Amino acid sequence: MTKPVLFIHSIQQKDNHTFTIKWHDGKVADYSLSDLQKTCPCAGCWDEGNSQRLVDQSKIPSRQSAVKISSVGRYAIRIQFSSGCSNGIYGFDFLYEKGTK
Repeated sequence: MTKPVLFIHSIQQKDNHTFTIKWHDGKVADYSLSDLQKTCPCAGCWDEGNSQRLVDQSKIPSRQSAVKISSVGRYAIRIQFSSGCSNGIYGFDFLYEKGTK
C-alpha cells in the first residue's frame, strides 16, 4: 500500500521556541524546537557507525530557538538551531506522525 502524499499548507512561528504546521488535510500541530533537536537525525548529532548520539540531550536548552527553517524539496524541512546544529532534515512523514498522535 502506498503512503499518502503529505504536504504543508502553512507553517507559522508560534513563539520563539515553537512553530505550528497546518497540514494539507486540515490537521494542525505544534512543534517544540527543543524536542526536534533532541531527535535531530544529522551526522553531527549521531555516530552512524554505532548508532550512538553524539550530543548530550541534557545539554539541549529546553527553550531552544531557530535561526532559520527552510524547505527541502517537497518532502522535508531543515532547521538551523540557535545552538549551531543545522544539518538535520525532518521529513514531512516524521513531522506529521509526531504532530498528529
